[in-house]
Amino acid sequence: MTGLPQLPDVREQRPFGYWLKHIDGAIEENMSRLFARDGLNRRGWQVLNTLSYGPLTVAELDDAMAAFLSADEPTMRPVVDRFAERGWTSTADDGAVALTGEGRRAHQRVAEQTGVLRARMMECLSPEQYEVLMELLRRVATHLDALTAEAPGR
Repeated sequence: MTGLPQLPDVREQRPFGYWLKHIDGAIEENMSRLFARDGLNRRGWQVLNTLSYGPLTVAELDDAMAAFLSADEPTMRPVVDRFAERGWTSTADDGAVALTGEGRRAHQRVAEQTGVLRARMMECLSPEQYEVLMELLRRVATHLDALTAEAPGR
């Protein structure tokens, strides 16, 4: 090797937002492969998991999933409808959507697989490092929320 200085790894110099997008994309890819076994996607899993806590109307489910709604996906109704077609949900007269026995079994199966995958994704961190990471991310999120709230035009 010559006496030239080593250049820093360009990936190490990437900004915070890059790493968040990169991590989210990697999570999406890994979760997509896992969920495909059960004909789900990440959003479907989130709805299934939310309904596992108890019956909700579609409006309540939309409120619970508000962070994931968009112009392209303004409601979780299509997900609920697909679950009903599969026999995973039923809707009561008052509009409350609940998991059926089959839906609870599907949730249990996917929850176990998801737990294994989450553990694998975080095995590069000690439990203490994981806690520090979560605290730092919460702090950044709280700070950014405050900046958004004080922005002009709000």
